[in-house]
Amino acid sequence: MKIIIVLISLMMLPVIGEAACVRADLTGVWRVYATTPEVTRCTVILPATGTAISTNSSCYIPNYGNYVLRGNLTLDTTSCRLYGSINIYGLSKYFEGWISRGKDSMSGMAWTPNDPLDGGVVSGTKQ
Repeated sequence: MKIIIVLISLMMLPVIGEAACVRADLTGVWRVYATTPEVTRCTVILPATGTAISTNSSCYIPNYGNYVLRGNLTLDTTSCRLYGSINIYGLSKYFEGWISRGKDSMSGMAWTPNDPLDGGVVSGTKQ
């Protein structure tokens, strides 16, 4: 019985230290849709390194126009959780989302600091 337990433990070794996500999984262009509280359509470009969103990222808000999107997003590689802060049209929002198992979509939420009732749902697809 002890031999079986040891064998199973040895088979699990490669899995234990592996990351669920790496930054390279997120690198590139994402189409993101949000209601925070305005309906918003964004092009989010995540670079290969660092936490900053690319300066070419932007959002379109119907009846208001296009806005530059700024922010910093951190990836928790063990859980595929993406979190941080974003800034659009001068307003800061906290963001938390989860990357899909296939690394090609995400869902989450964004909300205004100090006003958790001012937030909404976010979803995105990697292009």
